Amino acid sequence: FFDDDEDHFSTTNLATGRVESVAPSIWKRPCAAASVVSNPTRTSTMNNPAPSTCHSCGKETDNNCGRCKAISYCNRDCQKLDWKKHKAVCFPPGSTCTRCLQEIPPPGSSDYKPCRVPHPEHHLQNCGSSVGPEGAFYRNACAACSKQFVKTTPSFSTPKSQAVIQPASAEWCYHGYHTIKEIPKSDERRIRDDILVLSAKLGHEDLQAKINDIPKDLPNVRILTIQSGGSYDEDIRPRLTVKMPKLEKLQLVDVAFAEITLTPELTPLLETVELQNVPEDCQLDIVLPELKDFSMHYYGPADDEDDEWIHAMLQAATKLVSFDSYKLIVGPHLYFASNDLESIRLHRAEFLSDLTVYAPRLQSLNLQACYGFDGNLRILDRHAQLSKDLPRNFQQTKFEVVTTNSCLSNSAQATLESHPRIEWTDESEDWM
Repeated sequence: FFDDDEDHFSTTNLATGRVESVAPSIWKRPCAAASVVSNPTRTSTMNNPAPSTCHSCGKETDNNCGRCKAISYCNRDCQKLDWKKHKAVCFPPGSTCTRCLQEIPPPGSSDYKPCRVPHPEHHLQNCGSSVGPEGAFYRNACAACSKQFVKTTPSFSTPKSQAVIQPASAEWCYHGYHTIKEIPKSDERRIRDDILVLSAKLGHEDLQAKINDIPKDLPNVRILTIQSGGSYDEDIRPRLTVKMPKLEKLQLVDVAFAEITLTPELTPLLETVELQNVPEDCQLDIVLPELKDFSMHYYGPADDEDDEWIHAMLQAATKLVSFDSYKLIVGPHLYFASNDLESIRLHRAEFLSDLTVYAPRLQSLNLQACYGFDGNLRILDRHAQLSKDLPRNFQQTKFEVVTTNSCLSNSAQATLESHPRIEWTDESEDWM
């Protein structure tokens, strides 16, 4: 066989069981088939099965591909001619695909199926839905493969789990050849054994039991998603307070949590947190020194004192890269400080009136529809602890500020107009 890593061919002598190989410097020279492939006389049917057909020229042969043992060739010349096609399905017997985690069937067998990976739940972005007498339509975009598709059901009563993906070409996140090579970390089109997706459809007791069992059942979980699986149920109030030492990404979507605790003791490696529709009375404790990406949509605490958690979180998040929020009702003051921070989005942060930012690499600041911003906007050039970690002679970036439909104080507008790093154009719509 030809191996991309080794660059050599080999064939198996069925009489001796030996693998005979030849290096590229040899197979590039013309050679007779008899000189490179043995064709022994059969002495028994056990050691010498009936000859197969050469996969290249169709002649009878006793020689199998030395790697997969499933395809036959009469000589190396035939093997080389067929290699471009055969290499995609040629793997040692019993190999497991590193993409779909399934055992790879021998090529040409009736059990052979291509590698297929469904769209990972934690990479699906909800692009809107509609439900009517003719069924439901759930629009999605997959961040792993960049495909957009619609899940449809034939009737209103059909469960979402039975929805059909359209177009058919987008049914799979990946559909193609198997592989035994290591998948690059950046390629998320794969099935992983360190990802857990839980649904609130389990009910309160079963969902809480599943959460409590994570340290025992999946101690190395890297990505955890807990979602509603349907409508938002305020009677399902789980608590997330378990130890997950390997966790890197957390998504909590449309579940009425009673408590969420994420600390260095419980989740020391957690870098990405995405929260949506956390109830106003949820007890939050989020202190993550490794936090890089934070997203929170639809949250407003029941009491002004209940937003102290976000100040503690931002104070600890000195490696933060992006902060994304929509209808985050906290304030009146927020303070960001990170050498790595590139993006801040505070869309409809309606209680925000004062903002301080230290972010030498900042590229965008979105203050769209901040209706109560009557305080100060401070852009700091230095930080007592963080500035010393910047490269010598580091040039701080310019950044764009969006304030569409915001009500800004004179002080904030003066900062936007005069600060040398800020690129700002007032694009407020004329409602009159």
